[in-house]
Amino acid sequence: MKKILLTITIITGLSLSLKAQDNIKIGAGYFGQTVTYPGLVLEFEKEEMHSEKASMPVRFDIGIYYHKRHTTGVFAEVNYGFRRYFKSGIFLEESIGFGVMQTMLSGDAVYQVDDNGNVTESNRFNKPDLMPSISLGLGYDLSKGKEKKTLVWLRPKIYWQFPERTSSVFNPAVQFGVTHRIK
Repeated sequence: MKKILLTITIITGLSLSLKAQDNIKIGAGYFGQTVTYPGLVLEFEKEEMHSEKASMPVRFDIGIYYHKRHTTGVFAEVNYGFRRYFKSGIFLEESIGFGVMQTMLSGDAVYQVDDNGNVTESNRFNKPDLMPSISLGLGYDLSKGKEKKTLVWLRPKIYWQFPERTSSVFNPAVQFGVTHRIK
């Protein structure tokens, strides 16, 4: 229940911060859990420009991935970062994120054994996990102007799942896609 409330709080806070602001962007791309297990990510971003070359974007990602014969995961995450633009159109970025991930075991059925040795069918949904993350990014501004309308990006990422795994176990991922300014 606490995780659901946390998710609602994050979504509400981001929605309020995006309301009636300039430089709002939407984007979509590939999300590869451990790089090769396919998925999709949708993003909503508010980029606050501090100069022509530097900005601090706040990004809300919603995504899904499919790991055949293992799990399907759905996540929602807020990322806070820094982006540095160069005259050539190239930009570098870094961000930290915090979110929630829900995974579901793949397969026909999932079973559990109780203390008496009885086998029963179990729920395929795991408990929701907290999802802190760190990502770096390399991208290109296709508009090459002050508007920074259309960006293409590649973001290697590392994320953790608590309490599913210990703090020393992380998941690598990669995201690549495009973002476009709508306002």
